[in-house]
Amino acid sequence: MRHRWIREVLFLGPLALILTGCGAAPQSATPAADTRAQDEAAIRSAAQDWGKAIVAKDLDQTLSYYAEDTWVNPQNAPIAKTPEERRAIWSAFFATPGLADMAGETARVEVARSGDLAAEYGTFAMTVKDKKGKLTTQTEKYIVTWKKQPDGKWKAAGDIWNADK
Repeated sequence: MRHRWIREVLFLGPLALILTGCGAAPQSATPAADTRAQDEAAIRSAAQDWGKAIVAKDLDQTLSYYAEDTWVNPQNAPIAKTPEERRAIWSAFFATPGLADMAGETARVEVARSGDLAAEYGTFAMTVKDKKGKLTTQTEKYIVTWKKQPDGKWKAAGDIWNADK
């Protein structure tokens, strides 16, 4: 009988301690404020400013919108995983022969409830001169994954675009 009591204490005691740690969160815990509307506005503003840097062919300003570990997935090119590779992608883009005009539009921004990640969907068009000097417009689509940084600013964590055919 004594062994049974010892066995129950040794088994049930730790089990009770474990189970008390598995309860629901205290009622006094308040849920985090929903900042999705403000975050969406901040991302739309950043996207607009980023677009201005691209139209101005400002390489350093364009690159400043990327987080340190961003992967850029350009059309018909390898993934750019490092700052040097991202710089090479944008340098080549800005040097596109006959690049005459660019314009983009954010169609949708979805911010995660957690408030730390978001996705931006949009389109852009660029006008280029072909080898004969004829202007042609290319329409493309993109998705940018945004990540909130420790300082509260949003930076692109992933960027992909391709032709909209």
